[in-house]
Amino acid sequence: MKTIIVGAGLAGLTCAKVLRERGVEVVVFEASDGIGGRVRTDEQDGFLLDRGFQVYFTSYPVARRHLDYGALDFREFDPGALVCRGPDKSVLSDPWRDPKALVPSLRSDAATLKDKLKTLDLAARTLQGGISAGAENGEPDTSTLEYLQAAGLSERYIDSFFRPFYGGIFLNRELTTSARVLRFTLRMLSTGRTVVPALGMGEIPRQLATRLPDDTVRLDSPVDSLLRDEERIAGVEAGGTEHEADAVVVATGAPAAGKLTGETVPEGAMGEVCIYYETDGIGNAKKILLNADDVAFVNNAVQMSNISERYAPPGRHLLSAVALTGLDLPDGDIYRRGIEDISRWYPGADFRPLAVYRIPYGQFAQPPGVHGRLPENRTQTQGLILAGEYTEDASINGSMLSGEKAAEAVLA
Repeated sequence: MKTIIVGAGLAGLTCAKVLRERGVEVVVFEASDGIGGRVRTDEQDGFLLDRGFQVYFTSYPVARRHLDYGALDFREFDPGALVCRGPDKSVLSDPWRDPKALVPSLRSDAATLKDKLKTLDLAARTLQGGISAGAENGEPDTSTLEYLQAAGLSERYIDSFFRPFYGGIFLNRELTTSARVLRFTLRMLSTGRTVVPALGMGEIPRQLATRLPDDTVRLDSPVDSLLRDEERIAGVEAGGTEHEADAVVVATGAPAAGKLTGETVPEGAMGEVCIYYETDGIGNAKKILLNADDVAFVNNAVQMSNISERYAPPGRHLLSAVALTGLDLPDGDIYRRGIEDISRWYPGADFRPLAVYRIPYGQFAQPPGVHGRLPENRTQTQGLILAGEYTEDASINGSMLSGEKAAEAVLA
């Protein structure tokens, strides 16, 4: 049996890994010059630049089945966050997981004592749930904002912490994302560690690819069309050559998948601008920095060289900042506005621009109710299977779960 997979992102690589483990012949066609899809890391002058700010949750229930955590050499963020409002910074963290932050968290004016107690209750309520955000159930699906308001959290707390923190995860500071995603993410944060591989997020797809024979993935090989034999898919055409297969798994992003297959896929996209600076050092904090100002360009930032020293050359420092607007701005304006925001938190710090990544499609939009309408992996067309986060939820775990399910659909 031969299977062609279109796309070497996390879903496609996971699908290929599972199929190879089950003895299926697999070929992966990847349009770009590298694997990983949106999870890639570039090297520039000794700095490691992830293509967009990304983290990994060690409690992901599906992804951990396919990854060797020890080999990835995970480096850990401290729990919680530093809430920045102008030059004032306060710590918000879980005292059970971050005892040293107990007193600073109690003193923080970003949230009332009632807010902090209600947050612990919210976390406790999420300890049981599904293997993805799409599998969360038991509560009505509202927006994250409505869910937090119904939980009795103060508007100041929502604005100071939840908008920038979960806005950075959802790429949506307005918090119109489904509360299912909030509950799943909160459980991942509460039950595991937030980490990055020492050598960048690109190590995750690279490790998956090592489980495949060397000639499995064909880079710079865009697929032009699907081959049809009456009512079934019989392969692909790439570079003017036809390649036959018993099954084709389309594991691209939703827009490309819809265009190639004609299948209905979720519409809407959430984007970001990721900005990198070399700094002269802004302390040794391993917490994410949140912009609580009412008018914010930078939503969140972190000095990545504090998390893993491998992200920067010896003795140098790398800062990653995320903006949720400004995709159309020139590089110079993006760098300037980023420096203006972060300089309010760290007056006198020096910033040297390194790179800007514009990511208009960081994830598919996840409004309330969307997860019940997502496409299945197996389509109505014989031989055609879909794989990608948009069949589950917008996360690394969702991507790999979809790849796993796609492999099972091929085997079935």
